[in-house]
Amino acid sequence: MLLKLKRDILLKPLVLTNGFVDKKMTMPILSNVYIKKIHNNITTIANDMEIQVSIISSGDMEGEDFTITLPGKKLQDILKIFTENVDITFERQDNKVLIKSGKTKFTLQSPPAEHYPLIKVHDDLICQFSINQMILKGLIGQIQYAMADKDSRGFLNGMLFEVKNGQLNLVATDAHRLGFATTPLSDTVPNSSTIIPRKTILELYKLLEDSGEDLLIKIYPTQVFFETSSKQLITKVIDGKYPDYERVIPMSNDKLCLINRQNLLQAVDRVSVIGIDKLKTITFDLSYNKLAISCHNEEQEDSRDELEVEFAYETALKVNFNINYVRELLSNSESEYLQWAFFDGQRSVLVTIPNETDFKSVIMPLRA
Repeated sequence: MLLKLKRDILLKPLVLTNGFVDKKMTMPILSNVYIKKIHNNITTIANDMEIQVSIISSGDMEGEDFTITLPGKKLQDILKIFTENVDITFERQDNKVLIKSGKTKFTLQSPPAEHYPLIKVHDDLICQFSINQMILKGLIGQIQYAMADKDSRGFLNGMLFEVKNGQLNLVATDAHRLGFATTPLSDTVPNSSTIIPRKTILELYKLLEDSGEDLLIKIYPTQVFFETSSKQLITKVIDGKYPDYERVIPMSNDKLCLINRQNLLQAVDRVSVIGIDKLKTITFDLSYNKLAISCHNEEQEDSRDELEVEFAYETALKVNFNINYVRELLSNSESEYLQWAFFDGQRSVLVTIPNETDFKSVIMPLRA
């Protein structure tokens, strides 16, 4: 017998690691997960030659120490069909592994573990620091939607991690909107910056826990390493120069509007029921303490809703936005109120949290 254990000891890390399994089939063995048992710890590893995750799980188990590879998606699907607390047994059979519980049996191919191309850190360390997982998860969650996806300008397809003057600044932009989130670091860290790929950010967000445990981050010239007591993630970084985001953040917008975030999100959802035009346009019409939002569709139908807001200006203001940009901003914030700072109907709008400086969002309006 190779291994006997409860289903969830292996299934839970497998669900997390399968997001990193190579789906492009650049190497057949990368559709597998690498599984290593030492005493009562099992390490599950997956990578796509650019990002690698390692998750350690512990529990009562029987069997020898071993290292094997198994098809990641098939193994996850097999484990899911069994009930939560059932015992699963693994037996080695030449170049295959027999998986069974009760009278149910599966046989999977198991290529040699020594053929699996593990990613190693191979650069000189630039800097390292620790940050609470829950804090980092909150920062990423506020702005990750603003990253570009498959943009020809590769540096936009990721998130900037910038250590500057004792702060960790995260920045995401697709050139039409920008998200900025920051937090002070307790460690003394030299200034540095690196661009982490979109896929890494999305998978890292899933790995981060709402706990008090710190995450160790090590930045290298071409790699970044993330580590907790039970998880490790190594990623390549995007080679390129990130745009000067500080120049994009408007500082002269003087027409301030305070809006209840949830009320605005609900109104956006209501007016979008009829559908929207090809440009996905939603219109904000601001007047004294009132915001009217409206949409129109290809059939020349329209919708309109009004909200009470704090806007202490007699001069009316009309701004068109991409509705998805507005909805994603509102959906990913947890603040009760957001402050919208306008200059006119054509220039970028700055959205912040009242009396806080650790979050900024910039949205470019659609041209009328």
